[in-house]
Amino acid sequence: MSAVTQAIQDKFQGYLLGEETAQPEILGDVRQQFGLPATERLAIYYNAYRIRLRDAMSDAFGKTHSYLGDDMFHAFCEDYIATYPSQHRNLRWYGARFPTFLASRLPEHPVVAELAAFEWALGLAFDAEDAPVLVLDDLRSLAEEDWEHLGFACHPSLHFLSMQWNAVAIWLALNEEQDPPAAVKDEAASCWLVWRKDLQAHFRSLASEEQNALQGLMQEHSFSEVCAIAAERNPAITPQIAGWLQTWVADEMLSRIRLPV
Repeated sequence: MSAVTQAIQDKFQGYLLGEETAQPEILGDVRQQFGLPATERLAIYYNAYRIRLRDAMSDAFGKTHSYLGDDMFHAFCEDYIATYPSQHRNLRWYGARFPTFLASRLPEHPVVAELAAFEWALGLAFDAEDAPVLVLDDLRSLAEEDWEHLGFACHPSLHFLSMQWNAVAIWLALNEEQDPPAAVKDEAASCWLVWRKDLQAHFRSLASEEQNALQGLMQEHSFSEVCAIAAERNPAITPQIAGWLQTWVADEMLSRIRLPV
């Protein structure tokens, strides 16, 4: 590619991204011809680029779009696009900061940001890298002495969300094409786990003890350490720990066994 061509492409990219000086610079490189003037021909690309970004946002945050309505969602998208020009080759990742952005723009309606964060987590779980999943036969093959030191690697699709509003209930209603319930704030934040199973994103709420246990495994604590910590914090939880492990395996939350080197 020649230096001249590269310069023209850089100016055109600057124009698409909304740089203030880019339009007068690129205008000199646009051939004049019959029909639309150069400014309007350039505007076609300028607007099409933003529409494509907005469509990608709608794909990633479809229920948030439904909840806000077209006008408000599109207005926030325009603001987001102006604030955060795309830095990604793949538009799939463009909306990463949108939940935080909505929290700053709608501080009086925090449920909207939580709804967007929940949708983003569902997308992350669905698109997470492939990894093997542990099955019960893998556990049956372990020797008794292995259990003292082994750990488990969690599946890369696992994500934890802390939410204080009924964003999940709103998402469920919108997913069934029903009117969403009114926004309701819980007394305390609850933890939601999002992960992929059978090529679909799944989610459920977690009690704090199970949340701590899973996060302990993710921090590479051994299973016996996780059990000991859970029992120390709440002795009544001890009988449930074996059930947690069976559930984690059945729900494809664990990827492999980690044995000490």
